Amino acid sequence: MTPSESNYSNIVEVNGVSFQTEIQSIIPIPLFPWTENPVRLGIHVTNKTAKFLYFERLDSLEPFPNLIARSGNVIEIDSDILRLWVKGEPYYLVQPGESTFFSLETFLCRKLFNLQLKIYNEAGGFMYFNNLKHEKYQLQIFYRVTGQKPILPVEESNSVTSWCGEVTIPFVDFCIGN
Repeated sequence: MTPSESNYSNIVEVNGVSFQTEIQSIIPIPLFPWTENPVRLGIHVTNKTAKFLYFERLDSLEPFPNLIARSGNVIEIDSDILRLWVKGEPYYLVQPGESTFFSLETFLCRKLFNLQLKIYNEAGGFMYFNNLKHEKYQLQIFYRVTGQKPILPVEESNSVTSWCGEVTIPFVDFCIGN
């Protein structure tokens, strides 16, 4: 696979919706210190119900994602709150029988002697995995919606439903480096 190709995990279906993690199979290491490369990471969602469904944006990633190195060691996650806004609408609308991609703004950052996978959290900050190496990893994402309805435009509030539930999407493999 080339660095731009993606690696799809197994599909999990919960409450009439299928979820599938997507991440680049190979994430190139930035050439220079203090630079970063964007990473394609997110969740494909397919609405298999007969209703229009609203999904909370990806600030619903709770608990945090799991990252495991080839050695089997769990990589600790850190987080920080720096941003206090959500770009665009605070939810996604998925029509019956349609699919959409919930994109996570993600970067592989090269510090002086450290690689860091940084995943922005639209709720106000970011999550990051430090001290990564040129090797294979496995990533697992959790998506949870508590049932709190988004504030919808009046014309849409009667014709759609908010999806509620929890899903643990199986691990997906990727590699840092060429």
